[in-house]
Amino acid sequence: MGFVELNLTGIIQLLNFLILLFVLYKFLYKPFLQIADKRREKIQSDLASAEKELKEAQEMKKQAHDALESARKSADGIISEARQKSEEIINQAKVKAREEAEKVLNSARNEIEREKKQALQEIEKRAGEIAVTLALKILQGVLDEKAKREYLINILNKEKEK
Repeated sequence: MGFVELNLTGIIQLLNFLILLFVLYKFLYKPFLQIADKRREKIQSDLASAEKELKEAQEMKKQAHDALESARKSADGIISEARQKSEEIINQAKVKAREEAEKVLNSARNEIEREKKQALQEIEKRAGEIAVTLALKILQGVLDEKAKREYLINILNKEKEK
């Protein structure tokens, strides 16, 4: 009977071991596998999400870089255009200043010419008066009244003809 007892004990131990395996599989291993699978899925999902966000971040970085380059080019264009416009304004101001200076100079020349003509006319008038006065003084002692008149009329007619 010792042999059967042993055998029965071995069978009971085997049965206990199988029950333990079943209980462990059912309550520990299977939930552990489920938790591990969920964890693996979450990690894969997080990795996919991280890769997607990384690609989006790289795309946003590229867009920001492109926008910055575009802004730089635009700013350079604006600065260049402003320089050209300022040069045009300066050149226009120079031309206008030259024109104004030319107008002032021409006006001054015309005024000088007018005053010169007026002065010459005044000198001619005064010279005529002086000549008549001088002639009268010279003729006072030499000619009589009738001769003086004729001589003066003659001189005045010559002056008018000039």
